[in-house]
Amino acid sequence: MSTTNETKCLSLPWAAASKSKRTIRAQARAGKLELEAAAADTPAEGLSRRKPLTKKAVKRAEKKEARERELVEAKANAQTRWHHERKWAFASKLGFYDPAAPGIASSTRQMEFSHMAIASPPTSHRGLVFGVDAGSGWMIVHDPFTAYGDTLESPNVCYIGDLGQGKSSAMKTWGVLRQLILGRRVVVIDKKYQKDVGGGEYTPLARKLAVAPVRFRIGGGGSRINILDPRIAARVNEESGEGELSTPAGQSMLLRAVMEEALRRPMTPKEGKAVRMAHRQALATAKAAGEVAHIGHVLTALYAPDKDTAEAAGLTVEELREWGQDPAFELERMIEDDLAGLIDGETSADIQLNAGLTVFDVSLLPEDGPALPIVMTIINTWLANTLYRQEEAVPTILLIEEAWHTVQGSVATVTRRNTKLSRALSLSCQFAFHHISDIPADSPAISMLKECGTVLLYKQQKSADALACEEMFTLPVGTAEVITKLVKGTCLFKIDQYDPFEAIHVRSPLEVELTDTDGAMKSTSTIAFTEESSTDDAMEVIPA
Repeated sequence: MSTTNETKCLSLPWAAASKSKRTIRAQARAGKLELEAAAADTPAEGLSRRKPLTKKAVKRAEKKEARERELVEAKANAQTRWHHERKWAFASKLGFYDPAAPGIASSTRQMEFSHMAIASPPTSHRGLVFGVDAGSGWMIVHDPFTAYGDTLESPNVCYIGDLGQGKSSAMKTWGVLRQLILGRRVVVIDKKYQKDVGGGEYTPLARKLAVAPVRFRIGGGGSRINILDPRIAARVNEESGEGELSTPAGQSMLLRAVMEEALRRPMTPKEGKAVRMAHRQALATAKAAGEVAHIGHVLTALYAPDKDTAEAAGLTVEELREWGQDPAFELERMIEDDLAGLIDGETSADIQLNAGLTVFDVSLLPEDGPALPIVMTIINTWLANTLYRQEEAVPTILLIEEAWHTVQGSVATVTRRNTKLSRALSLSCQFAFHHISDIPADSPAISMLKECGTVLLYKQQKSADALACEEMFTLPVGTAEVITKLVKGTCLFKIDQYDPFEAIHVRSPLEVELTDTDGAMKSTSTIAFTEESSTDDAMEVIPA
């Protein structure tokens, strides 16, 4: 671009500043008449009379004046700050041109800034990359910790969508790997069993990072976690309600939740009193013996209440034993059956809060029964209390796959209480659900989901499920139809009260490898049959 730095007056259009050909011809004819008149008035003496101008002379005069006019205009344009170097001669004569800036040599990529008036980025530049906006192509950068206090008020995240739509891939990449890059702590409760890896689906990722998953198995052979672990606050007078306490759930609430799961009903006031007295007696007995109290001490105290404990409560030993009889029977059955080898002892040494990644593999626990929700709730409570006592808060992410196991019964109340303290603990709880219908209408998990600051909604094939998402998260009318048409790997990304936008999750080649959970379904191995194929020994698996 060639311009001058000095500000000069703009030149007027040609039609307003110069003469037309018709005007020039008229002036030429007038000049001819003036010459003839002058010649007639001039005396003949001493002067030679001029000859009249010919047509050719007039045309030459017109061309000369036109050239002079063009030179004058070119000089004026060169002195003008802005001018247009290309013009249409006919339009120029009519005065259609305004002074304009000359073109600037540029490229398509340099001119992308012109889109700013049309589409703005859906997020700021602060946080972790998730993918790109399907509508504008802008990069999506979001993180519950960096966005807290700015664009959202809750660090909790929920993922909702049909099976196989990309929820797990987003959790493993955006929720785990990219968080670890920033030096944060990540705790995963891994529920999905993968036969090709012999454990939960996070096993390959943990192995890649040289982390040994903590595995739980009924009947022994796995890890054990103690609900009376000293790392879980030993409060024995907690109420079962949520309240406004500023601390995570303690041993009393956890023990009550386990007992109600065993009884399959809420405890009566007398049963609750017997369990609290047994808890107090178990802690005292274990301390006197130099041991760590566990659920076995509580069971012993229910069967044989201490006289001093009973009298301190204004009761007899027989009354206390009678009140705790049903809880004792069901707790004993659970320890020997449903929770065998899981909570009946001290916490295993391998259960530690690592500096980076900690994976709790619960994929071998049965889908039905109380074992899975109880263990998941114990882990949640253990983590919350451990974070509560840390001297310096380290941002921590808790990911729970198949979180619908924690939305019913007493364990839901404990989980709900722990998640309410996420901000105080620098904890981001991230849950994955298939459908809103998986959650009972009276479950505390409903309010837990509504309070999530970040929501990722994947495809819901059924219109009713999509409509439930639209209503729960107060989405714009018609969003349900968009949810039913989402493709795999895309989701509606909603941050706090802002309108949702369609996001495409982007993964690196390494992340694609670590998030592949279709190994078993894509296997090409075959079974070779021999002549005696009727026996099991005759079958041989031939790998592809």
